[in-house]
Amino acid sequence: MKRIIVTLILASIAIFLVAADSVALLSASKGKVDLSRDAKAIKFKTGDLLKNNDQLRTGGESFAAYKYIDGSSTIKVFSNSVVTITANRSGKTLSKKVVVNKGSIFTDVKPKTGAFMVQTPTTVASVKGTGFLTKITDDGQSLFIVTDGVVELKILDGEDVKSVAAGKTAVIDGTGKYEIRDSSPEDTSAIEQAEIESSQSNEPKIIRIPVVDAAGKTKYIEIKY
Repeated sequence: MKRIIVTLILASIAIFLVAADSVALLSASKGKVDLSRDAKAIKFKTGDLLKNNDQLRTGGESFAAYKYIDGSSTIKVFSNSVVTITANRSGKTLSKKVVVNKGSIFTDVKPKTGAFMVQTPTTVASVKGTGFLTKITDDGQSLFIVTDGVVELKILDGEDVKSVAAGKTAVIDGTGKYEIRDSSPEDTSAIEQAEIESSQSNEPKIIRIPVVDAAGKTKYIEIKY
């Protein structure tokens, strides 16, 4: 029931913000989480709206999550990660991309909700409705551990597209060489540990909608759910 309510609220926000530059909602944060906009650190609270090209950075034992305002997808950002949130609007449709510069994220995308991509330093993953973990290792490898649906991978500056189905893991090294194999117990453990991190986030469920008053000052309407 809560998921349905959140989806309806996000759909309503998307209608009102169709001409604005807000593209996502910060739905959870725990520990040390930094938000940068136009290369400047900004103060924020859980429930704030996020803009195109905002960057989220998590520290050790920290966690953040956000939802795109079209209700299509949820992105969980785990410890020691850096991601950039991007989206281009065409009418009421968002074409969405997450750039993972460091660390790991879990992506849950609903089918038939528009274009969605995850980009790492070596690879672009196109998604049409699926769940998968993206992880950049300390030695520069990009891992895509697929739990549901199919992910299509394209090496940057390459032409070949590879499909990775549920139960499979793709490993791409820093030179663009790749391997697609059955997901190992270690891969599964990485997802389980990530889910433990996210389940420990007990932030209040609040959406904060910015409203500009007659004096030009920005105030916030808070919706609890």
